[in-house]
Amino acid sequence: MKSRQELLADIGLGKRLAAVVARKLAAGGGGLESEVNERGSEFRPAPVTIRGSDGMAVQLARCCQPIPGDPIIGHISKGQGLVIHTHDCKTIAKAKRKEPDNWVDVDWDPEPEKSFSVTIRVITHNGRGILAKVASEITAADTNITNVHTEDDETGNYANMEFSIQVADRAHLARVMRNLRRLQEVVRITRMKN
Repeated sequence: MKSRQELLADIGLGKRLAAVVARKLAAGGGGLESEVNERGSEFRPAPVTIRGSDGMAVQLARCCQPIPGDPIIGHISKGQGLVIHTHDCKTIAKAKRKEPDNWVDVDWDPEPEKSFSVTIRVITHNGRGILAKVASEITAADTNITNVHTEDDETGNYANMEFSIQVADRAHLARVMRNLRRLQEVVRITRMKN
């Protein structure tokens, strides 16, 4: 940043997350990272808490679609702020080695303030009305469907359906999947990542 005022303006506009800026400033001055607590071990700052509605400074990665309950890590990205990924996201492995200082410990807020997008793939035996049955079970779990993509396999015996849905957390997603497993036509259900 060119000036302190420019930094404060970015925080005020939501382009930067205040907790991340504070951590970087403290670490750069030899402060927090080198302090030792009363027990003699190195002081580690508390993880940044993610609520899901933190504004422009926090984004959920599209590659792994993290939802509350997933173990997560934050990447400080120029122009994007703090980007949240799941720990097992395949797209971050190389970036972790190249930019080790740009990663921040993050945790979910115990009570997130919004719904989160996740994509699930449902493979079913093909038949009349199967899409309606699957959609009905998803909505019965108090879930909103935002997008659907379906196609038959080469044999025509199976239907591959991808649903983008809104869930509150992993427990909510598990409830959706339990509802779908009750259908006899359902062969496999998977959460889509990467």
